Amino acid sequence: MLLLAAPMCLAQSAMTCPTLPVGTALHWERSGSGSLLICKALDAQGAQAFGVMLTSKAPDKPSGAREEKGVIDGHQARWYHAQIANRPDAQTRLAVIELDNDRYAQIWIDAPNQAALETSMATVRNLQFGPNRPVADTHGVD
Repeated sequence: MLLLAAPMCLAQSAMTCPTLPVGTALHWERSGSGSLLICKALDAQGAQAFGVMLTSKAPDKPSGAREEKGVIDGHQARWYHAQIANRPDAQTRLAVIELDNDRYAQIWIDAPNQAALETSMATVRNLQFGPNRPVADTHGVD
């Protein structure tokens, strides 16, 4: 029985928030359980710059017009424009990337303006999704 539980524990422990680029003033707020981890990148005032959902199941393909191609931690990404009904001026982007070992990341950005969008996209391009990165903190922030 313990032998069957060991691989599950290893798989779950490998799912951690990606490493933020050196020099960023952001920190992670984590939530989720099992095979789903939601990481919100927050600034010092608690405002969300972007979010990352990590899962072992491929998320649905984003709907909306494809905006641009990119690379995130060596993985091909396609950014899609999303719209928020009550905030038509928001600058939003959504991407799904396939990592490794049946892991996927869905990344979303909801920026108040073009400058904030560009800043968040530059940070996201430099995230590192290491499969064996240790958990830095067990209190929901790392």
